[in-house]
Amino acid sequence: MHFEKSLPVIMGVFIMGFASVVATSIFFFPDRAAADESVKETEDSSTLMDQIKLFFQIGETTRELNMEERGISGLNDTAGQSVGEKNLQAMKEKYLRLLQEHPDDAEIWTRLGSVLETLGQESSALAAYRQAITINPENRMAQQGMKRIAAAHRILARVYYSFQHQKEFAPALDRDIATWEEQLTNVQLSKSWGQGKSLGLGWIESTIYQKNELYGDVDFSLKRQAPFLHVSWQMPRNISLAARLRDEKFSNRDASGFYRLDGSEHIFTGYLALAYRSDMFWTNFNYSRERDPDPVYDLTNNRSALNIKTKQLTGFSAGYAMAPSWELGSSLYYEQYGTARENQLNPNIQISHWLSSIPGTRVSLGYGYYTEEYENIFNLTTSYQWKPWEELLLRFEYQFEYSSKEASLLNQGDLLLNWSVTDRLSAVIRVDYSQESGGDEDGNFFAQASLSWSMY
Repeated sequence: MHFEKSLPVIMGVFIMGFASVVATSIFFFPDRAAADESVKETEDSSTLMDQIKLFFQIGETTRELNMEERGISGLNDTAGQSVGEKNLQAMKEKYLRLLQEHPDDAEIWTRLGSVLETLGQESSALAAYRQAITINPENRMAQQGMKRIAAAHRILARVYYSFQHQKEFAPALDRDIATWEEQLTNVQLSKSWGQGKSLGLGWIESTIYQKNELYGDVDFSLKRQAPFLHVSWQMPRNISLAARLRDEKFSNRDASGFYRLDGSEHIFTGYLALAYRSDMFWTNFNYSRERDPDPVYDLTNNRSALNIKTKQLTGFSAGYAMAPSWELGSSLYYEQYGTARENQLNPNIQISHWLSSIPGTRVSLGYGYYTEEYENIFNLTTSYQWKPWEELLLRFEYQFEYSSKEASLLNQGDLLLNWSVTDRLSAVIRVDYSQESGGDEDGNFFAQASLSWSMY
């Protein structure tokens, strides 16, 4: 198959498929005719509120997992913030208007508290929940809301684990040349002062292993250790900050590697992120410094050489709510490498739509370009968020991507599960698998899991 000649056909299929999906929906969620305005508007807003809360919970979970190491959240993980915020602000105004007509309606006060809580306005949310309980002391939703806000001020103990298995394919040899694995455990303790405010200390322990598929032996086997400091803070005017600093030490895990370190090596890594969110627009400014995992090929020995160098990414991403169910997102990052690899710019653009016919479903069409590699990337992403019961959140995501330079197709699937076992214990599991075909055949399996316990 000649992929480059088929590019117009592939993009045509993308656009036709995207257009057919769009044609089924005009708004984020359908408005319903109201016989009794106050009751009906509250019921409709309740359904919408549940969907938006689910979106924000899933979004915060995926961003937290991505920020754990890389400090960068992609457009797929941040898409919809402005759409959700726009709907939340509209619901807030609706509830305030309804309360002017029905000031003793505990249900409306509870729904207002839920909106304010999701917006991060803790003091106002607590006031709304208290008013609901004053009117109806048996109001269970308001009681649960107050418990959630109180839980945001606890001490949090967390254990995080990740596993990555990646195959490096060489098109010139038409075979895999290396298999790379990393297993990482992260233990951290943090104190929260409310939503988005925390200070934490932690320790990272991991192993990095690379097998040479040409010779059947080991290129390198490393141990990675790093203490780290983490801070996040919610500032005025809808601005939030997150920062992490790590002191990473690399040493030989054993004597099996062809390449071995002489003693140990240290690098400083981490990230700084600033985020802004309004009812029409969101943006993230990021700086990330991490070990560059890309292999450096040793032509003398026909091996992927040991590489303890850093990669730096600096840039921003942003999104704008064009309509109740549409968002335009874009990002621009400058990538700097510690090796001889040329630095490059990576601009991206993505348009996303949420289906009214299947609430919780998003479809996105995106394009990206890498200046050093002269690489054009086109992708189509679909995701579905579901809450089968109160304690369990699920997200399924599938991405189909075309790479013009390599003339390859990528199929990638992602499953995320967030389970609130008790009011103090929660678990998150995420599994991601991708496989290329065509000009390149790299494969990647990535799993993440965390267990969190909150205490006073």
